[in-house]
Amino acid sequence: MQALLKELPMHQGLAGVFAAIGSEGFWRSLVDTLRLLLPADNALVVLMARERVPQVLADFDFSGPADGDELRDYCNGMYLLDPFYQAACAGIADGLHWLEHIAPDQFRQSEYYQSYFQRVVGRDELQFILNHEGVVFGLSLGSHQPLRAEQLGALLCVRDWVLAAMRRHLQLQGGAVAQAQAQETQLAARVEHFTAGLSERESETARLILQGFSSKAIAQRLGISPETVKVHRRNLYHKLKVASHAELFALFLQQGAERAG
Repeated sequence: MQALLKELPMHQGLAGVFAAIGSEGFWRSLVDTLRLLLPADNALVVLMARERVPQVLADFDFSGPADGDELRDYCNGMYLLDPFYQAACAGIADGLHWLEHIAPDQFRQSEYYQSYFQRVVGRDELQFILNHEGVVFGLSLGSHQPLRAEQLGALLCVRDWVLAAMRRHLQLQGGAVAQAQAQETQLAARVEHFTAGLSERESETARLILQGFSSKAIAQRLGISPETVKVHRRNLYHKLKVASHAELFALFLQQGAERAG
């Protein structure tokens, strides 16, 4: 009896989620129910597609008042460094995905993680990912505390019904997909603006550095030696007139803000 009573809030939450499918309250109901398993500090529902600026469908901050500047920063260019956005563009499969499994090898040492991610998302993140009508929907749960194995296990147990509920809701709310597909393609222009004056290899190296890849990982992805990566890094720093990862990141932010303005 005690076990049944302990699970009662989850069953009630599940009923509320399915009752809310197709309505404006769906995402909040789903997030509130998932927070019974993982007390996330924030949640974000985002639509992602290759070479398109992500579209934020819902945003919840449970640790304090939401900061609109943070979402603007994300849509103005920070998303280019988001491991989940990168994974979405690379063809990530439906499922529950943990930051630890998809982020670059030195992501937590990157300026993006230390200056932005920790402040906005937290120390850890996972996303329920759903591919639907040519785009990718991500339901992000961010936490200021590291995820525990039992929390991840509990969320894996509900993964299938969460994805089924998301899919049915999106089928009933088809306008979101059409709106995203009608958005102007801006990614290529933003990247080209930031890396103007660099060679193709230097541009690729700059993007991978910003995303948090080590020299060894960059070498593996580009099929070159770590020594060649160091040469590209030195050359691009010289051309962009920066001396460190932090200055490269600051330049990326500055140029993103200028284009947004």
